[in-house]
Amino acid sequence: MATPDEPVTERIVVAVDASAASRLALELAADLAAALGTRLTGLYVEEEGLLHAAGLPFVRSIGAQSGRPTPFTPDALERQWRALASRARDTLAQIAHARRLDWSFEVTRGPAGDVLRAAARGARLMGLGFGERPSAVMAQAALRLVGIPLLLAPSRHPAGGRWVAVVDTAEDARGVLALAGSLAPLADPPVLLMTRSMQAACQDARQRLAPSLACVQLPEPGDLQAVIAALRGCAARGVIVSARSPLGQPPLLDRLLAGDNWAVLRVSSAGSEPTEA
Repeated sequence: MATPDEPVTERIVVAVDASAASRLALELAADLAAALGTRLTGLYVEEEGLLHAAGLPFVRSIGAQSGRPTPFTPDALERQWRALASRARDTLAQIAHARRLDWSFEVTRGPAGDVLRAAARGARLMGLGFGERPSAVMAQAALRLVGIPLLLAPSRHPAGGRWVAVVDTAEDARGVLALAGSLAPLADPPVLLMTRSMQAACQDARQRLAPSLACVQLPEPGDLQAVIAALRGCAARGVIVSARSPLGQPPLLDRLLAGDNWAVLRVSSAGSEPTEA
């Protein structure tokens, strides 16, 4: 039920458009919201910079059918925004109703980074599609968010059915374990992938935060091919990983999303912002 005027204590927020990746982000986020008992909120961002660009006299729009350039005005952009937001809202409503989730939908205009940071306050996690039509501005703004897990969805459904948490670095290891442990109520609970050294280093945290989750041992030092093979062996739907891990940063992050179409839940604690690529 959409009740946007009520105060929100905890929610999952998904920045939406009308792309396939955005729909998958909503579906994944809805499953997480059902497991975590949170509301699902769709956020359509009207990027202020695009509106300013549309007012420039030399900007043109290329027709999909005719291939002809035509003037592209702020009015035309706002009409396009309204149409896309309406489609995204309908998609959110359909997905939320199928899972009997409380939901809301917001349209906000402003710089992408400012809008996402404001929306992230009080949210359990933030999500967006990262597929065939990503907004470069939106994607970069999302990757700079700290203190909140970030859900990134590819444009195609992965073959697997469970989340797999890769604990390969001490930074944010507790955050990864905590998030994986909170998803234990899922029909297919997450699996942990850990090297022997990380199992030893995180033994207490694992027992406290994710005691019921099975653990698969990665070889030392845990190279990419070993991780990919383990993820496939676990029938992964998505990967939970620290933003400080090489897997949480480009180009390996892109490999997870585009190679096997795995979604990514990227954990970044406040005060530990990863190095920018």
